[in-house]
Amino acid sequence: MSLPPFHYARELRFQLKLSGPVNPWEVADRLQIKVSEEPLDADGYLLQQNNNTRILISKKIDYKPRKRFTIAHEIGHFYISHHQAGIFRCLPKDLQSFRTNKKVENEANEFAAEFLLPAVEVEKYLKHPPDFDLIKEISEVYGTSLAATAIKIIELTSEKAAVILSEAGEVKWFVKSKSFPYWIKKGRLHEWTYAYEYFVQGALSSGPQQLPAVAWCQGAPQDAAIMEDYVAVDRLGMVLSLLLLPFNETEDDLGDDFI
Repeated sequence: MSLPPFHYARELRFQLKLSGPVNPWEVADRLQIKVSEEPLDADGYLLQQNNNTRILISKKIDYKPRKRFTIAHEIGHFYISHHQAGIFRCLPKDLQSFRTNKKVENEANEFAAEFLLPAVEVEKYLKHPPDFDLIKEISEVYGTSLAATAIKIIELTSEKAAVILSEAGEVKWFVKSKSFPYWIKKGRLHEWTYAYEYFVQGALSSGPQQLPAVAWCQGAPQDAAIMEDYVAVDRLGMVLSLLLLPFNETEDDLGDDFI
């Protein structure tokens, strides 16, 4: 029976006696995996033949947290016991969406997220409701992207919170905390959302801002309010939004924590 990916990530950190932020290049070296940057048709490859293991990462990746995540993702393919293929070819959509239709890619993403950003260490930071100051602080300490850091925080917080990535005026994906009671609306952004401003005006208001919850949430009462904070990811033309509900909102839980 296979174990959850986070188990493998924690096991490898324990075996290598790692704590705090890790350097994926050094970890690969300790595992006798050669890492090189190459012109590729994918973000990363793991190549295994006999006792020779290599990780290739695309020269096109110029964002260091993405390089770190890609190497950790390939280490996941190497270390997870039932990932036994000789070649793993990992496309941008496999790594950037955080949830794909490919089980092994999801598992490698979950491994990388826990290996770079251990839950037990992030929990120490969660002393108040999450905001982008906290997300940026943790991402700088651990060398992880804002999106990966925000997801980890949302998965761990007890607050009613959600994080959403929008691209070209549409919701690309979202993750909500266990206590967040609503689903996020798919498709085109509502014109009341502050993320919408970015795709219409090319700029964002200074946040956070309060707005009707129905602008983002399916099933929210018409009189419910929500706080929206946001950052523009200009290099990708995307907006990362953070939603927070006050604690006296409905306690109805509509289900799973991810679409």
